[in-house]
Amino acid sequence: MLKGLEKKNISKFIFISSVSVYGLVEGDLINEDQELKASDPYGLSKIHSELIITEWCNLNNVKLTILRLPLIVGLNPPGNLASMLKGIKNGYYFNIDGGLTKKSMVLCSDISKYLLNASEIGGVYNLTDGYHPSFSEFSNQIANQLNKSKPVNMPFLLARMAAKFGDLLGSKAPINTNKLKKITSNLTFDDTKAREAFGWNPTPVLEGFKIN
Repeated sequence: MLKGLEKKNISKFIFISSVSVYGLVEGDLINEDQELKASDPYGLSKIHSELIITEWCNLNNVKLTILRLPLIVGLNPPGNLASMLKGIKNGYYFNIDGGLTKKSMVLCSDISKYLLNASEIGGVYNLTDGYHPSFSEFSNQIANQLNKSKPVNMPFLLARMAAKFGDLLGSKAPINTNKLKKITSNLTFDDTKAREAFGWNPTPVLEGFKIN
């Protein structure tokens, strides 16, 4: 793709990357100076892409903007968020240890709204909604929109016992020790740099997320 772009004489390039490049499962308000330590295939692919595109943009005098995104929230979401919606709708989703764990999220509508502004500045930026909802807050908001009861809570001790059993079943188990660690550890990112550079001012996910 980059070779093909050499014939187009472009001046700006935006690459949509991911906070997975940091390779972390826990941490609070991680900024862009954090070392890139991802070791999983997805995170590594984003790191390698960032490096390749950065080198190409430098050689071709192209202004590069890299946006590192957390969980993207919008209509008809895929992946883990789709599973969460399905679980709440069908009554089998539950929070663990009160669902107090906070995760960074961002609305897809806000990302698209600020792309042109970001492209004029260049640089590397984390984007979040700035609030970082807890699992409990987010799942309750979804339940309200679906007219369902609030998800029930599973005590941590019971979840840990289930995780130990899941370890015996393998990686396809609904829960294991690694998954439990992720579910119960805060992972939030700092977007101060984007706010100062190009006026990033997103809508909190709890206010802007609509199921339909």
